[in-house]
Amino acid sequence: MTDAATETVIVAPTAPAPAAAPVRPANVVSLELLGNGLLYSIDYERFVTDAIGLRAGASFFTWKISDAAGSGNLTLATFPFVASHYLGPGRHKLQLGLGATILYTAAASDASGTTYAGSTSGLGVAATGVIGYRYAPEKSGFTFTAGYTPLVRASKALWAWGGASAGWAF
Repeated sequence: MTDAATETVIVAPTAPAPAAAPVRPANVVSLELLGNGLLYSIDYERFVTDAIGLRAGASFFTWKISDAAGSGNLTLATFPFVASHYLGPGRHKLQLGLGATILYTAAASDASGTTYAGSTSGLGVAATGVIGYRYAPEKSGFTFTAGYTPLVRASKALWAWGGASAGWAF
């Protein structure tokens, strides 16, 4: 007969829980100057993994044009779409990306009938890319990018371009 009060129970030690990986922000809202949106763009980027981000943006710019015949407004709207891969440990990343920028140009004339009609007016698409640097916070906070952002049109025109953006990751 055994006495329940004197019985010893041996419990195997449990392994310590693995350290939780830092949760990186999944969203970024930023303002890009120059870059894939040409003059500027307001962008939203969604990270589908810690290393892959999908970005979409928009910009609109109009300016007055005039000559001896009359005046009007020239309009430029851009919509950049870029998929990027981020390489490197910690907060400092190499950004490599590919995408397309939809371009729209148009002109409105004044009462004298001045018009702008060129080969670049209307809707167009340029292939684009990114080779650059990104400061990526480990938690929500300020983020910054700078890089080379060339654009190539179907007419084989290459615009060697660059840009920088600042925004907030959350």
